[in-house]
Amino acid sequence: MKHIILATVVILLSGCTNKEAPMKSYLINPKLNIKQYNSVYHDKTVKIAYPNSIKGRSSTAIYFAYNSIEEGSYQNASWSSSNSELLNSVIVRAVEISKIFKIVVDYRSTALTDYSLESSIYEMYHKVEDGKSLSILSIRFDLIESSSNLLVKSKKFSYQIPTKSIDALGYVQATNRAAQKLAQDLVRWLSQ
Repeated sequence: MKHIILATVVILLSGCTNKEAPMKSYLINPKLNIKQYNSVYHDKTVKIAYPNSIKGRSSTAIYFAYNSIEEGSYQNASWSSSNSELLNSVIVRAVEISKIFKIVVDYRSTALTDYSLESSIYEMYHKVEDGKSLSILSIRFDLIESSSNLLVKSKKFSYQIPTKSIDALGYVQATNRAAQKLAQDLVRWLSQ
C-alpha cells in the first residue's frame, strides 16, 4: 500500500514539473501603405465575401510542410482568429483605404451591393524544404456584378516570402509581408 501511494505521488509530481512552452497567438496585421485610386467603381458599392479555402481548412492552426506529402501544425503557436478571418480583415481595410469603391461592407452585412469580391485561399502555410524556409500564400479573387451574377474579372495572386527564422514567429512575420504585398497588388488590380 505504501508503494502504491508513493508511486501515485511521484507520478503526480512529475506531471507538475513537466512544463511546455506557452501557447502564442499571432495576427496578420500588415502595415497597409495603400494609395487611393480613381476607378470606374468610384460610385459603386462592394461586399467583401468571407474567403473560402480550397483545401477546406479555415482554422486557427498554423500549418507547415517539409515536402509535398508531409505536413503538420505548430503545437505552441496559432492564429488569433481563423486564417480566413484575418485575411478578410486585411482585404476589407485595403479596399476601404484605396477608395476604389464608394462603400465597402464585409460579408456580415445584409446590404445589397453593386458588386461582390469573392476569394479562395489555395495555399497558406510555412514551407521548410531543401534548406529554404518560406511563407507560402496563394489566393484567387473574383469580382462579381451582383445584379447579374456575372464574373467581371478574376485573378490569382501567389507569394513565396523567405522567413528570417525557421519557426512560427519567422513564418508569421513573412506572412505579414506577403499580406502587405497582396493588399497592394489587389487594389492595383481592382482599380484597372
